[in-house]
Amino acid sequence: MPGPSNPPGRADVVVIGAGVIGASIALELQRSGRSVVVVDKGNAVGGGSTSSSSAVVRFNYSTLAGVVAAWESAQRWADWSGHLGHVDGPLARLVRCPMLFLEPPGFPRSEATSLLAEVGVPFEVLDEHELTRRFPSLDTGRFFPPRRPDDPCFGDPPTGRLDAVLTVDGGFVDDPQLAAVNLMDAARHHGAHVSLRTEFLGLEVERGRAAGVRLARGASIEAPVVVNAAGPWSSTVDGRAGALAKRTVWTLPMRQEVHVVDAPAGFALDDGGAMLADLDLGYYLRPHTGGTLLVGGVEPDCDPLEWVDDPDEVAPLPTVACFEAQAWRAARRLPGLAVPHRPTGLAGVYDVTPDWVPVYDRTDLDGYYVAIGTSGNQFKNAPLVGEILRTLVDACEAGHDHDADPVSLHCRHTGHDLDVGAFSRRRDPASTTGTVLG
Repeated sequence: MPGPSNPPGRADVVVIGAGVIGASIALELQRSGRSVVVVDKGNAVGGGSTSSSSAVVRFNYSTLAGVVAAWESAQRWADWSGHLGHVDGPLARLVRCPMLFLEPPGFPRSEATSLLAEVGVPFEVLDEHELTRRFPSLDTGRFFPPRRPDDPCFGDPPTGRLDAVLTVDGGFVDDPQLAAVNLMDAARHHGAHVSLRTEFLGLEVERGRAAGVRLARGASIEAPVVVNAAGPWSSTVDGRAGALAKRTVWTLPMRQEVHVVDAPAGFALDDGGAMLADLDLGYYLRPHTGGTLLVGGVEPDCDPLEWVDDPDEVAPLPTVACFEAQAWRAARRLPGLAVPHRPTGLAGVYDVTPDWVPVYDRTDLDGYYVAIGTSGNQFKNAPLVGEILRTLVDACEAGHDHDADPVSLHCRHTGHDLDVGAFSRRRDPASTTGTVLG
């Protein structure tokens, strides 16, 4: 394996992280006229948490900004080559697939559907009879609360029937790592430099603002703007940058698993299947290629959260306990699903905030910006995140006070204005649902 390329000694911007978020930021800043260097200690573009993403494109968020960002980003996924502006090799693809949102008791549906209606996202509310008619493979019983298979009440009969909210304009990206590569190839086409196997060690600060980065093996890059887009390593980067003051929102790495099971008859990708966000039972799934399903968790109260100190120490193999919890819950909803005897899938690491809303913001150190807390629900917004950061950098470097007067981004495909202040580092984490719905 060749060694890391030598980055240039000077740039307008250094982006830390070569995942799908960092690649999008690099593309937008580079084609805005800045010189960009991307550094990442990994071996491949998109080789970290991006590569293990389920890459779901959905619109069920509990905030207006969340729905606006997802709806705008979906239009960019749908015109992926047009968004990139430069195609070099195979392209990632948006695979259309309907999404069923199965609500827990007491969920404020009217608030959620009013956001979809305001943004213009088509949706339907399916009552239990219509849900059964259109998706006969599903058991439409209500099983809440979510339980683990070793709970004595796990097999209890349902206590009522479900209805659902259906959206049909989303889907999933077939190859999340390729999507990151596509973005980075386009950034390189415009002149961006990518240095892999290059570890960030610290921030250079001069006269109270960012002035560059220190890297392993004694290298450094002078740059007046530095962006932390390091995914699960973002908290480490923040610590090394020494830029943690005056925040109400932090990020921590969390271990996650996604499992692969065979799709039952009537629920494969080309056989009437749909993506499920099942908060009644506490899992999500989406059809995958080859007649399989991906099954993951939505952090129900019964599942322990697995915080980790070092993302590099997380083994990539799934565990029996997590596999059984997720797969058996999915099997309650899909009675035809045959649960394998041993887990198949992978484990990865999320980068999460307490409220599951990302931080796209400046920091109290001028010139140092963050695009962090993005795991779990922001892959879908990657095409827009680069423009969000470009807008932030343009405004703040020109002297605008984003904290006092948050900038707004006009979404060119959908016509909406996105309030970037919704992703502030100083927001109240209690202002959202505290779940992956934001």
